[in-house]
Amino acid sequence: MITQLLSSEDYDPADRFDAWCELARSMPIQHRISSEHTADFRFTLRTVRLGPTTVAHTRVLGLHAVRTSRLIRQDDNGSYELVMCTNGGIGTEQMGVEYRAGLDQWALYDSSRPYSMRSLADVGSVHSAVALVLPKSSLGLPDAEVAPLLSRPLPGGTGMGAVIGDTLARVFREAHTMQPTHAHRFGGLLQSLAAALFAQELSDSDHRLPEEGHRQVLRMRIRSFTLSRLADPALTPGVIAAAHHISVGYLHRIFRPDGRTIAAWIREQRLERACRDLADPSQRTTPVHVIAARWGFRHPADFSRAFRRVHGMPPRDYREETLG
Repeated sequence: MITQLLSSEDYDPADRFDAWCELARSMPIQHRISSEHTADFRFTLRTVRLGPTTVAHTRVLGLHAVRTSRLIRQDDNGSYELVMCTNGGIGTEQMGVEYRAGLDQWALYDSSRPYSMRSLADVGSVHSAVALVLPKSSLGLPDAEVAPLLSRPLPGGTGMGAVIGDTLARVFREAHTMQPTHAHRFGGLLQSLAAALFAQELSDSDHRLPEEGHRQVLRMRIRSFTLSRLADPALTPGVIAAAHHISVGYLHRIFRPDGRTIAAWIREQRLERACRDLADPSQRTTPVHVIAARWGFRHPADFSRAFRRVHGMPPRDYREETLG
């Protein structure tokens, strides 16, 4: 886990806007940045890295950030970013739609699509916001299914949106006390909560969707449910189908367009997370069998065989090769 707290007070006034631009280049998603207050720019930036997930709290004096097609071509790691104001609002243009997200509303951005976001606050007021950046791969959700949520604000004061906000507040409060394993658990929790928020929002409107839209929403709910229970070795297609009041046969038909069975997808998600933990320097001393059990592999031998099949080497060799 890496935490950072930086302020414009650490820089000479003439260097503050340039310093902010340099700090922004260290964030997971790159933007073209401008401001009407470059001569008197003020900011604070606090970031906490939770494995592949990043949370941030910003306070800035007027800012306009644009994710251009050129930046996407140069550097796109495939991320979603959720941003909610704690003072002021956000003006967003994305997918040809303009909207405003105010207090207790999340704005969702896709790093693989161009967009623009502008801080909105009273003249002279500092705009503040919290942000959550997480890899798309951690959600296991196709871009096309998430796309309808990019053109409107999402609720942050109720339901899953409020839970995410509360969890971010806790991360900021407790970051200095977190052990590396706690940081990864918080990161995984935030990923699951984001997937649940997306599923909740599509579910609330799925009565207006055509039949294929209903299947997509159900598929998203199932993925969210499954990702939150990857650590359970008893997670099976039967358990998942029963939790969603459908037959196992229908569950397999829902996943058929993905070109793989749900059991194969579960195994892929578990291996991806175990692989990430094996490559994490902060978990160098965590036994391989503990990491395997953390992600639902009941027997170390089964984990080793599945890992070797995908990566061409045993998990211990992968760790040694990755960490050096």
